[in-house]
Amino acid sequence: MSTTDKPHTPIDGQAVAAGPTALLKALRPQQWIKNTLVFLPFMFAIDQVWSLDNLDPVPELMIKLLIVFAGFCALSGAVYLFNDLSDRKADKSHPVKKLRPIASGAVSVPAAAVVMAALAGAGLAATFLVDLVLGGIGLLYLAINVAYSMGVKRIVLVDIMLVAGGYVIRAVAGAVAIDVSPSPWLYATTAAAALFIVVGRRYAEVRLAGDDASGQRSVLGKYAGPFISQLLTITATAAWLSYTLYTVEAENLPQNNTMLLTIPFVSFGLFRYLYLLNTSKEAEAPEQLIMRDAPLVLSIIGWIVAAVLVLILNA
Repeated sequence: MSTTDKPHTPIDGQAVAAGPTALLKALRPQQWIKNTLVFLPFMFAIDQVWSLDNLDPVPELMIKLLIVFAGFCALSGAVYLFNDLSDRKADKSHPVKKLRPIASGAVSVPAAAVVMAALAGAGLAATFLVDLVLGGIGLLYLAINVAYSMGVKRIVLVDIMLVAGGYVIRAVAGAVAIDVSPSPWLYATTAAAALFIVVGRRYAEVRLAGDDASGQRSVLGKYAGPFISQLLTITATAAWLSYTLYTVEAENLPQNNTMLLTIPFVSFGLFRYLYLLNTSKEAEAPEQLIMRDAPLVLSIIGWIVAAVLVLILNA
């Protein structure tokens, strides 16, 4: 073990990594998978800005999207550091969050602040490099997340809507980067799916916290009881219905409605995620939950393959 990665002082018998490893953990790279949403508009822009008959624009478009993806990884890393810096005192009393690098002391406050500023600057530079409007979207993303960390996360319903908005912003950024105007249904579906994921996280947090929901986070107590179950049902229905309508109504999708063939994969994915929310102990972290569950991963891969085949065969 290198001297830079030696364990920090144990907390309740659990060693906490220090040095670069702890800093990387504080950036939560496992959650950067959400930034792949910037590539979604490209997939559904076939025959708009690129086609199978003319792949010449693809390299330039992919370079732009990769820059945007890297930019949002930097911005999201800065946001996670800002959030942990703001919550470090409260996190110390949380059974799990006390192990976070900043709360545990594995990453110092000055070091976190310097890296946060550097990442925010780098992320904004990357987005402005691609497009001025995209830079404005990057600023909006930062502003929303700063507002969330500064207190909006304590306002019931507004908190989940802001977090879900981050998903939609990523999809919009991907569309702006390649100068395409996707169907409004794509944004509606992304928003509905995002709300479902965020509400699902709150549902899992309330379930796992039990009677201590308010103690772990004040806003959780407001979601306790049948209310959060009702929200989960509504958002799951909205996600499924909006995607179904998208496959039929979107003008840039095959008019023979063959995109409906992807619905079984979406349906299974929704049902499997609901099952995991009610049974898994990792349900508080949807990114890890999704990537570690083989049936759910296979449903996502199946959806991607089916959607690509439908678009290619109808191109």
